Amino acid sequence: MEKVFLNDKLVDVDKACVSVSDSGLLYGAGLFETMRSYNAVVFCLEDHLDRLFFSSSSLGINHSYEKKYISKAIYKVIQANNLKDARIRLTLTSGRMSQAENQHQGTLLITATKAQDYPPEYYKNGVLVVLCPFRQNPAEPIYGHKTTNYLSRMIALKLAHEKKAAEALWFTVDNRLAEGCISNIFLVKDSVLYTPPIRTPVLAGVARKTVCQLALENSITLAEKDLSIDDLLSAEEAFLTNVVMKVMPVSAVEKHTVGGGKVGPVTGKLIKCFEGCVK
Repeated sequence: MEKVFLNDKLVDVDKACVSVSDSGLLYGAGLFETMRSYNAVVFCLEDHLDRLFFSSSSLGINHSYEKKYISKAIYKVIQANNLKDARIRLTLTSGRMSQAENQHQGTLLITATKAQDYPPEYYKNGVLVVLCPFRQNPAEPIYGHKTTNYLSRMIALKLAHEKKAAEALWFTVDNRLAEGCISNIFLVKDSVLYTPPIRTPVLAGVARKTVCQLALENSITLAEKDLSIDDLLSAEEAFLTNVVMKVMPVSAVEKHTVGGGKVGPVTGKLIKCFEGCVK
């Protein structure tokens, strides 16, 4: 029987219950993190927890948990399910709406399942991405945070999958390239690596941070700047990042072919560097 960690203990997955007055259930007032473990070690766990706690403070997702407690709970779930290479999902809400102000314990749910990697041909040949029909508003307070209010992302991703695309790219209301539904985006032109700045706003992806560090360590010029549709279509290379897909090359944007439809040298180098970082 699969085990999950709920609030303060491990329980069977079919016995895990959340209050009907939980703020996450009623209002989407919660956060989540998707993590990946290799050989029973969670990749960049500290970065995930730093982002979680920054967002909980910024958005007023009140809870009483500490990073050390959550870290131990994550490993308990991995071990209880006898997993090494796992996909871990952590969900944190402010807990029951009926709780008195400043007395929120919060609701903490952690699950772990066997990791399922993307098909190898995605990395060999690149993937198709499409342009998202929706826009993100920089004035919206939840953008830049990984909240459980994720329906618009899932709608856009479903539309992309219906077009046989791996991802949909979002732009802001003022037409700046932002991110994918579940990923960050990087472009390469004239051997320079570009990515939208965090202030766009985009999610401060853990894999994004790793790629930025790898670029600096491998003498790849990195520039965080506002990017347009013209920058996207004139790019010689493009790739997506998250901790599950790692570095995934993009071979086409809609009907536009990127870099002759082949994985470019900078992308190829970063794929190898990221794999080395994981190992």
